[in-house]
Amino acid sequence: MTKTTNATADWRMTMPEEWTVKQLAEDGSEVEIPLREHPALRDYKTKDEAVKALVHAQRMLGKTPEGYVRMPGKDDGPEQVAAFYAALGRPEAPDGYALPEIDLPDGFEVQEAMLEGFRSIAFDLGLTPEQVAGLYQWFLPLVLDTHAGLEAEARQLKDSELESLRAVHRGETPRMLDNALRTAEVLGGKDLLHALDQTRAGDRAAVIAAFAKMAPLVLESGMRTSGSGWGEELSREKLREMMQDPRYHDPLKRDPEFVAKIRKGFEQLYPGDYIPGSRL
Repeated sequence: MTKTTNATADWRMTMPEEWTVKQLAEDGSEVEIPLREHPALRDYKTKDEAVKALVHAQRMLGKTPEGYVRMPGKDDGPEQVAAFYAALGRPEAPDGYALPEIDLPDGFEVQEAMLEGFRSIAFDLGLTPEQVAGLYQWFLPLVLDTHAGLEAEARQLKDSELESLRAVHRGETPRMLDNALRTAEVLGGKDLLHALDQTRAGDRAAVIAAFAKMAPLVLESGMRTSGSGWGEELSREKLREMMQDPRYHDPLKRDPEFVAKIRKGFEQLYPGDYIPGSRL
């Protein structure tokens, strides 16, 4: 009895060797191989299985398989693009995206205009609700962490600049800072102080030192006046001297008219919301 080999048992070996087909080689070139050696036939155990698969493939030609979504081409219009995005799961409008709740630090609030812009861009890109929610949940904490890092860096810079001023001016640092602040306020008012805060220029030692150097001209020579009702030269030194008077600092001997005179002197010497003794 003759033993059957794998070659003779393989139905593909019954196919004539002269039946050939084009096939891509590993190097990308096209070669001609016997049909019975084609890799696609290895998945079928018998000839009947291969024939049935061929008939089924022929029946499916021209039909759209279940779950198939055709990607729009460059010649397709907005309607075809919208249909494509809708098939992928995009909502009908930007407000159809539901964003997850995220705990925000105290003092933080996400502006509604930013959320509307976020939804609008996501809609234009054809993102699904799941993609938008995931992106938002990743992006917002990243923004908060970045902001916290910038704030910490700004505080560190401010402390470093202040320490450099203390190293130079020692015990005179508070008075120098006060002079710089009042000079800036006299020169530019609240608008200048706001600009210095917003740009953080007011935290820089060089800026503070520059305003402090202008203080003798602005706060003393420039603002020094005879003072209506004073009858004497008005100056910071004079006000300091008067604040040592018991009529000002002693509760038992306090004189309201004398106190009012000192307050009026500060108001004339330092225009703005200034409280005597708060910075001197």
